[in-house]
Amino acid sequence: MNGTVHTVSVRRDTRRGHLASASCVAGVAAWLAACGSDAGTSAGQGQAAGCRSRIEYFCRLRVDQGVNPFILPAFASAHPNCALEVITVPSSELQSKLAASVVAGTPPAVVDLPPGWTKQLQAAGLLAAVDDLFKRDKLNKDDFSRGLWEQMSFLGKVWFMPGQQTNADFVLFWNKAHFREAGLNPDKGPETIAELETMLPKLTRQTGDEFQRIGMVPWDLYGHGNTIQAWGRAFGGVFFDEKKDELTFTHARIQRAVEWYTGWAKRLNAARVIAFRNSVAPQGVHWFGSGRFSIHTLVASAVAGVRRHDPTIEIGAGLMPGETPGKPGTVSVGGWAVGAVPSPKREEAWEFMRFFGASPEGTAAVAQYGDVPGWLKSPALAELSKDPLSKAFVDGLRRAEFPQLGFYMPGGWSANPMQDIVDGKRGVREVLEEINRDANQRHAEWKSRSK
Repeated sequence: MNGTVHTVSVRRDTRRGHLASASCVAGVAAWLAACGSDAGTSAGQGQAAGCRSRIEYFCRLRVDQGVNPFILPAFASAHPNCALEVITVPSSELQSKLAASVVAGTPPAVVDLPPGWTKQLQAAGLLAAVDDLFKRDKLNKDDFSRGLWEQMSFLGKVWFMPGQQTNADFVLFWNKAHFREAGLNPDKGPETIAELETMLPKLTRQTGDEFQRIGMVPWDLYGHGNTIQAWGRAFGGVFFDEKKDELTFTHARIQRAVEWYTGWAKRLNAARVIAFRNSVAPQGVHWFGSGRFSIHTLVASAVAGVRRHDPTIEIGAGLMPGETPGKPGTVSVGGWAVGAVPSPKREEAWEFMRFFGASPEGTAAVAQYGDVPGWLKSPALAELSKDPLSKAFVDGLRRAEFPQLGFYMPGGWSANPMQDIVDGKRGVREVLEEINRDANQRHAEWKSRSK
């Protein structure tokens, strides 16, 4: 390494941080063992000039996968004069521990955050704007999808950059073998709600009261919050009135969406479906990988897990179906980003943010783990697109036009009452009115606290 010392250390904030820490250390160790000379590229070395000290990174703990093992070696290689310490913190504790560190006068330089946290962290004084540095490095809004840019740039300032993963919520996947058996085109998924409606009975198989296969579980797309968001957008629903500054869960198209997907919970008997799902789901793999479900929305890590579990499975990928005034392929954008914390090391923080948010080397490291970088000019997107299933996520990112709901609701909201509809205890309108009242009350309280 020509005498250059690259320092990357990882420590756990809690015992639960072990998984993420072990993954980071393994990645760094592998890189150090492989390096016989200075590994930095010319572009990376140019960026290195801004970071010549030690910086701390509050990184959320991903208990399912651990931290991307490629990002730290990539950053160390491109920034030989920068000592990076990664402090892993469970996601549920990240905001409170960040606030405590700022109050104590010991803030990290950078922090992980889902885009939906932006307003919360900014209002609490836990994010430092970086729009001047963003402009200095000749970045602009067209480098990012519309939905991501709205979250990055509110109040006329830039607050974060894409980080370890950027999700298009959601992309639709289907089992091609099931489509063939049902007489459907295995290379074409449903693009309208009407098409999906006709497909599901053909794909569902049962003997008496026993399921053999289920076409789809429309009322559970990664929990109630994601489900109402995904179908609500697909049906043309509006969740937030900008002029009135209030939530609109009672919007007619959202109600129509909820009536449709919870209707399937009643038709298939949700309790029986869940029991069947639990009985066939492979250990540690999304239940789509059991080969007993024909259609589902999946995130990139779930697709990778299914393919590892069953390399022979044939999967198709395409647009989320829609109903007018919604449209096929409507998605929100989420994932995890990285922001600068108010501290004397804002320039150093920006080097880290810029590297993974908008540089060829950094975004390549993101893609190497199978995640999708959020920078639309990343060469890694073209590489990912060589695989049809990965391309579906890249295409979803490019057309993502909406932020996730958390961006509009910094005061929080609860989707838990939706279970009453699924269980047949209450009607759709009653539940949506309750959610709407609660969300707007929280929103009003948050605004009052944030003045």
